[in-house]
Amino acid sequence: MPVTVIVGPVGEEATRLTFDGTQRIVFGRGASCDVRLPDTSVSHRHAYLCADGGVFLLFDEGSTNGTHVGGVAIGSRTSRVVRSGDIVRMGRVTVQLRMDGTPVTRDAGTSTRDMALFFVSRALEAAGKDIGIGVRVVEGRDQGSVMHLKEEGWEYLVGRGAECDLVLQDADASRQHVGVRRNGQNVCVKDLHSKNGTWMGSVRLDGEQDIEWQSPIMLRVGRTVLALERPVHDALALLEAAPDEPLHALDDVGSETSQPPIGDGPPGERAPDVTSLASETVAAAPIAVIPGAASPARAPAARPGRWSLFDILVVLASLTVLALSLLGLVWLLRS
Repeated sequence: MPVTVIVGPVGEEATRLTFDGTQRIVFGRGASCDVRLPDTSVSHRHAYLCADGGVFLLFDEGSTNGTHVGGVAIGSRTSRVVRSGDIVRMGRVTVQLRMDGTPVTRDAGTSTRDMALFFVSRALEAAGKDIGIGVRVVEGRDQGSVMHLKEEGWEYLVGRGAECDLVLQDADASRQHVGVRRNGQNVCVKDLHSKNGTWMGSVRLDGEQDIEWQSPIMLRVGRTVLALERPVHDALALLEAAPDEPLHALDDVGSETSQPPIGDGPPGERAPDVTSLASETVAAAPIAVIPGAASPARAPAARPGRWSLFDILVVLASLTVLALSLLGLVWLLRS
């Protein structure tokens, strides 16, 4: 039976993937995962879902922050039976599972990459960052010049000619040296039969076909070196390379509770408590926490009204010192 994975609290089509249900579905932050969750609270390979007879099992792969189903943690490297409609939390990220007749997503590898890029771009935009794709001159007489690739499908021209979108003051560049085209988040380049050729890294481009340009590989045009700037891709790469972010106690509430998923029962039926409020916060938290841009981790709050062993020992030591002081004072007065 097909399995649909819906990521986060939003309902856009870009946040769901459907698999045929016969394969193992791996969740995690790594690029090799079937469902890529770009958040540092999610481990690189966090959990996987697989069919076992007539049921589906969710297996935690020893993740840093654990895997929770319906608010209850799965033991590390153990599995739990899951059903259609179950809410799963991995780190800060919530995922809903549905087992139904939804058509399987075509090219799931590309779709999960696009989903990860969607979450990262949304996080960057919320932080006020520019997510536009561009080409920057990093070496040559025009160093620092930028050509923004705003129009999808448009061929931007690079060369000495005044008609070019990026005009180079480079005598070794042809009038129309290279064409650059953006298709979604992908960028292709084509040598326009230039006199001195176009080099991508150490490979000379064939003037008959478009070649996909992947950063950090650079492009040489005459004596000018061009770099591709893709803020969303760069941020996703940072997320995938970052270490796991351990969640503090208040961020990880609900791991030992057996509350139903958020939304069960009519509102106002019971007074909210700390656990339910924190669970709602976690469920609504956006994914794609960019390393270095996240808010500082909170220290666990103190618990009033409880005495630890250390507190008791401090009090006993204080009473002992006070008693010895009184005995010493009495001895001095009597001598």
